[in-house]
Amino acid sequence: MLNIKNTEIIVGVLFFCMIFIFGSVDAGLNTSFNRQPVITLSGDVFYVGGSGPGNYTRIQDAVDNASDGDTVFVFGDSSPYHENVVVGKSIFLIGEDKNMVVIDADFKGAAVKITADDVFVSGFTMIHPHEPINEPWDSTLVNIISTENVTIRDNIMEQIQIYLGDWRSGICIRNSSYCFIQNNTISKENDTRPCAGVAVMIGSTFNNVSGNEIYHFSDGIRITIWSSNQICTDNVIYMNYLHHNGHGIKTVFGNNNTILNNIICFNEQGIRIEEGCNNVVFGNIVTDNGEGDDIDNGIGIIGGSDNYVSYNHISNNNPSGIEIVSINNNITYNHISKNNIGVSCEYGYHNFITKNNFILNKKNAYFIGSIIPRNIWRENYWNRPRLLPTYFW
Repeated sequence: MLNIKNTEIIVGVLFFCMIFIFGSVDAGLNTSFNRQPVITLSGDVFYVGGSGPGNYTRIQDAVDNASDGDTVFVFGDSSPYHENVVVGKSIFLIGEDKNMVVIDADFKGAAVKITADDVFVSGFTMIHPHEPINEPWDSTLVNIISTENVTIRDNIMEQIQIYLGDWRSGICIRNSSYCFIQNNTISKENDTRPCAGVAVMIGSTFNNVSGNEIYHFSDGIRITIWSSNQICTDNVIYMNYLHHNGHGIKTVFGNNNTILNNIICFNEQGIRIEEGCNNVVFGNIVTDNGEGDDIDNGIGIIGGSDNYVSYNHISNNNPSGIEIVSINNNITYNHISKNNIGVSCEYGYHNFITKNNFILNKKNAYFIGSIIPRNIWRENYWNRPRLLPTYFW
């Protein structure tokens, strides 16, 4: 068993190395991860807290008096701010220092609810959203509803579990596109009740969740639907550090999403793609997952088809590095090492497992065999050159 502290240091170093290893790769991936929000400060500045003349005492009052393009700047002197801020204008909402400026929702609502396009929020600690008494996902710290081009960057978000009801989240994106969730620390009390760090749902498309640290959730990042006509597509999950969650990343009926260059470790399951098609899992470090009470695996593809898993480093997962219960997926150019089982295809078929390195797994491969194999295994390296995998009935 690896020493967790030492392993986390190694994972941290690998995280920065990945910028150089994979940063310039262009292999037909969803390229929206290269997009950056355009930030141009303009308009008037409205100050909250502090000792300046004319400063507001409440964030909401400053927001109400601002116009599109204005900035609301919040000082830490009067923190915490016991408010449920609603932003219905295209403004910049900026805290002096995320460690100093606290928005305490007092269990009455979201800390920040956004219903306008082109909103930028940065520099806050957000705590204590309300109990979800109205609908699933109703308890969230930042609630983004039916918007475009919203940026939530460089904040600290602490979700607390006080109710055994429906799902809730740190950040919830509903029916919104081109939003950027970047460089936030999102955490929750370490319990098992259903909760997601970032939830992307109800037909949300072309969103970018990148550079965040997310831990202690049922799902670190969850892409999900409420009905079959609300599929979330073309979202990018890029360079996040997801650890000690139930699932690091879980997608349910999500298509054409890209999971790129993340570090996903010490979760019960690293990545789970459920009933999704044409998703790309590329260049991730997926290690030491499946260590909880509900032992799972590194990457699971359950249902759906035509997903691509390539150039990932998949190691020390239990029981499997990759589990495939699906059809027509491509598993290629991965480094799969030191897992109990490298790749399990017990119920998957018509999958292409090619050109992977299988190194020091207890069992390199497991599948239900026949005279004509249901999956294609070709040009893999099995500690030594070998034409066929080691397989078991």
